[in-house]
Amino acid sequence: MRKIKMLSIAVNRRRGRCFLAVILLVVASLAQAQTSRSAATYFNRGNERYQKGEWDGAIADFDAALIFDPRLAVAYNMRGCARYNKGDLDGSIVDYRRAIEINPRMALAYYNRGKARNDKGDLDGSIADYSRAIELNPHLIAAYNNRGNARKDKEDLDGAMADFDKAIWLDSHNAAFYNNRGLVRRAKGDLQGALADYDKAIRINSRLADAYSNRGNARQDLGDLKGSIVDYDAAISLAPSFAKAYGNRGLARLSQGDRAGAEKDFDQCFKLDPTLMPALQEQIEKVKQRYLSKQ
Repeated sequence: MRKIKMLSIAVNRRRGRCFLAVILLVVASLAQAQTSRSAATYFNRGNERYQKGEWDGAIADFDAALIFDPRLAVAYNMRGCARYNKGDLDGSIVDYRRAIEINPRMALAYYNRGKARNDKGDLDGSIADYSRAIELNPHLIAAYNNRGNARKDKEDLDGAMADFDKAIWLDSHNAAFYNNRGLVRRAKGDLQGALADYDKAIRINSRLADAYSNRGNARQDLGDLKGSIVDYDAAISLAPSFAKAYGNRGLARLSQGDRAGAEKDFDQCFKLDPTLMPALQEQIEKVKQRYLSKQ
């Protein structure tokens, strides 16, 4: 009788443990579900604030989401974007890196880190990130465009051209892609090709001031000073604070012999962006030498 009683007690204890385990499992599942809902609530509100440009509020919400779910990769990525928009490049890179550690196949995190690295002057790092983003998502068009710009800055003109060609193949209605390819063609000495790209960019977006200014540069290279000034006028009309357009129009006017008009443009250029002075002064001297040699 004692043995049977002891056996009975032992069985009751095991049943109690099994029942307790079920309760704990249910509680854990409910807690996990509540945590996920809380993380999602903060993340969604953070995303809404981000869309409104409320960077600090968005960061606070992404912080809260990550407290509830420290492995929510999209929250790190979005917090990185908010930090990037605040000018905190180092902070954004830290967040993008964490997002990639959690989800190594998140193409947007590589793309976003590439932008931040580019802004810090790390062209090799940015190109590597854009390349990885493209490997993960071959249809991420902006990555081709941005990698093309980085390659152009590294003077890899053929690589840049290939990237802009691909971007245009994927989206033939993006004016910026044609404008950027025009820059590469001009750098390669293909002025007619550059003009064709700028023309296409302007047909797509008649308010793209950069395309007018860049077409003005190509026309000035070809000796079409009158046409270049028309383009600079258009660029300045669209973007009155476009310092480079004033500087380039000044060079065209100086080449025409319009010293008064040129000086006025140079003064406005330096007023808007004093950092352009050294490079522009060098160009002014070259134009003056050419002008004097013709007299």
